[in-house]
Amino acid sequence: MSAATRPSSPVKQLRRALRRRWLLVIVAAIVLAWLVLIARDALALRADWQALQADLEALDTASLDLPRLHQRVASMRDNLAALRSHAGPLVSAAPALGWLPGIGGDVRSAPALLDMAAELLEGGERALSALAPLWPPIAGEGESAIESIVRGLDAARPDLLAVQEHVERAIAIRQQIDASRLSDSVRSLLDRFDRAVPLLRTGAALLPLVPQLLGVDRSRTYLILIQNEDELRPTGGFLSAVARVTLDAGRIVTMTVSDAYTVDDFSKPYGDPPAPLRDYMGSELWVFRDSNWSPDFPTSARKAIELYTYTQGGRIDGAIALNQHVVEAVVAGLGSISIVSGDPPVTADTIRAYMRSAWAPSDQVDAAQWLEERKDFMSRLAQAVLDRVLNSGDQTDWPALGRALLGVLRSRDLQVYLVDDSLAQPIARAGWAGAVRPTDGDYLMVVDANLGFNKVNALMHQSIAYSVTLGADRSSTAELEVDYAHSGAAADGCVHAVPSYGLDVTYEALIQQCYWDYQRVLVPAGAELIDATHYPIGADQLITRRAFDGVPLVAIDLDKTVFETMLLVERGQRRETRLRYALPQNIIKMDDNRGVYHLLIQKQPGAGIWPVSVTVVWPAGWQLAQSDPEPSVTNGDSAMFQMQLDADREVVLGFDLTP
Repeated sequence: MSAATRPSSPVKQLRRALRRRWLLVIVAAIVLAWLVLIARDALALRADWQALQADLEALDTASLDLPRLHQRVASMRDNLAALRSHAGPLVSAAPALGWLPGIGGDVRSAPALLDMAAELLEGGERALSALAPLWPPIAGEGESAIESIVRGLDAARPDLLAVQEHVERAIAIRQQIDASRLSDSVRSLLDRFDRAVPLLRTGAALLPLVPQLLGVDRSRTYLILIQNEDELRPTGGFLSAVARVTLDAGRIVTMTVSDAYTVDDFSKPYGDPPAPLRDYMGSELWVFRDSNWSPDFPTSARKAIELYTYTQGGRIDGAIALNQHVVEAVVAGLGSISIVSGDPPVTADTIRAYMRSAWAPSDQVDAAQWLEERKDFMSRLAQAVLDRVLNSGDQTDWPALGRALLGVLRSRDLQVYLVDDSLAQPIARAGWAGAVRPTDGDYLMVVDANLGFNKVNALMHQSIAYSVTLGADRSSTAELEVDYAHSGAAADGCVHAVPSYGLDVTYEALIQQCYWDYQRVLVPAGAELIDATHYPIGADQLITRRAFDGVPLVAIDLDKTVFETMLLVERGQRRETRLRYALPQNIIKMDDNRGVYHLLIQKQPGAGIWPVSVTVVWPAGWQLAQSDPEPSVTNGDSAMFQMQLDADREVVLGFDLTP
């Protein structure tokens, strides 16, 4: 027998077996150590996430601790980087493991989810690295805290621009992930990210621009349009006063508050007012206080700037509109403010009563003096708020103030227009510019304008019922009912007249009046009116002494069809307006056997939080496949949605169509 075929000795066989066994043991030990390493990284990351959640939840009751948040996010970033490095082979194989039952979608999407998280954490770490040294704000020598923040943000601009890039990359990665294949827990996290995207994108885009907005490169001047929603107008209320504020590198150079009536110079020629102001209020000129006639705030802001600079001159870089809701939100964030030395401080619960009381005559010598001084409280209030923010920032609940301001931006009570388009774009994308939004689907916006020379909107309550019937041939009809209820005491007679402002006038008397409302309903361009309620108004009930026949007008404005009418709601009474109209055929988007209906309802700034019901009826044979939000009621071929119009609302329905 040759040596090549001679059997191994038992000793040699044993040695080979031991070597194989030890090799397996070593490999197993390496794999186990690798898995332990991955598990350690995962547990550390989980602990970081839980700690970060706890810190964020604590912001409801604690001060804003940016250094602590920075530490948490930096730790998460580092632990995620370690996990990705150690789990590299598993991550690379993840896309091929989509077949795994229950978790296949999560595993398949793991690389993208990790990449998205890495971008967000890197962006968050860089943002907090730039912001943490600036918070809490500390005034430097010869400068306010805001000036110090502006200087710091300007120095951190490169990092802040990088934050924007990280956010945009995270959003791009998110768009590659099929959320429908994820588990409920992972999809829930992704849904939270989706909801945060508008604010995240806006914040990342705005932070590098804040120094410019506050005048770091050159002084900037803004108009603050102070509106009163008790006398509702299209952009949030009657334009009662205006503040002109000039900023230079965060420092307030000048701030003046003026009665809107004092802006105009009638030695100069003025243009014609909008037709409803002329026909129903007797206005002969388009003056500054009526500049906010368009429901599109950028349009109204441009008109306000035009009419303001026509008499006051100077360069204006933007306009900010606010009303009592915004004042209440600011005071809520500040907790309380002292306006007059020796008087009790005002709170969010008492600020509205304070403003009404301060407006009323007190110790003025005559009516002329009162008319001149009745809005001086606005200057005192503005100065008190500024003093509190600039000099007592340590007493401010900044998270609460931030949430309150986001709330009034969302409700459109706070609107921002900037002349410089490069600065305006992030605000417009966030929906903070107060613009009438474009849409290629269905659209609805009810816009009311009080033309009664009074403050009756404090007593008005409304509700909206909208129903749309979709046709298989892509034709659709809509029906709209708007109910107006006057909650004041019933009384006979309505006198349409400019109030007599004497020393006996009260704000309450201006509230207890009839409601002369110019209603505009904005719907998709191409809609055709089929039927509408007619409410004639007699000549004796209008200051112009010209009767209104009650027939609605149809106009085109802001790329919308607009149905317009005038109505009168007497004290303690109700009035319901109804419209029926045909929608354009492109309302339903169809693709093969799929149909999508999308409705956008915009809230009017200054309007109350009115209840809205939406009913959608679809053809027999269509199957509802998707609904956002979920219907309140579904009944065969229809669905009803109940909502509060505290912000713009959307309804999206997807249908599977029969061939």
